[in-house]
Amino acid sequence: MYTKLDANLMVESVDDSLTFYRDILGFSVIASVPNDKGAMQFAILEKDKLNLMLQDRTSLIADYPILDTPKVHPSASLYIMVDNFEQLYSELKAKKRVLYDVHTTFYGAKEFTVADNDGYAITFTEHKEI
Repeated sequence: MYTKLDANLMVESVDDSLTFYRDILGFSVIASVPNDKGAMQFAILEKDKLNLMLQDRTSLIADYPILDTPKVHPSASLYIMVDNFEQLYSELKAKKRVLYDVHTTFYGAKEFTVADNDGYAITFTEHKEI
C-alpha cells in the first residue's frame, strides 16, 4: 500500500531555489545537506501538510545517472490544493510571480500558476479533492 508521495526537484542551485520556496511560498527548511563548498546540495522543505525536496543537478545526477542533463529542464509540474486561494493569489500577484492568471478549467477547477526560478510550473487550485 502506498502511503505518501514527495517530489524531489532537480534544481541548478538549492540556495537560489530556497529563496523562492521559503521567501515567496512560505516553506520551511526542515533538513539540508551542504556540498563541500558550503552551498546547499539538498534540502527538505515543509509547509502545512506538504513536503518537497530540492537537490542540485550535479548531486542528483550522481545519485541517478539516468537523469544526466547539462541543464535543468523541468518536465514535471506541481499541483497544490489550497483553502486560501484568493488570498494566496493576491499575495503572489503582488509579488509579480503569477505565470498564468486565474481561470476555470474544463474539469471545473479554479486555478492559477506560478513558476519557480528553474521553470517548474506550480499550479494552485481551490477545487475539492477528487
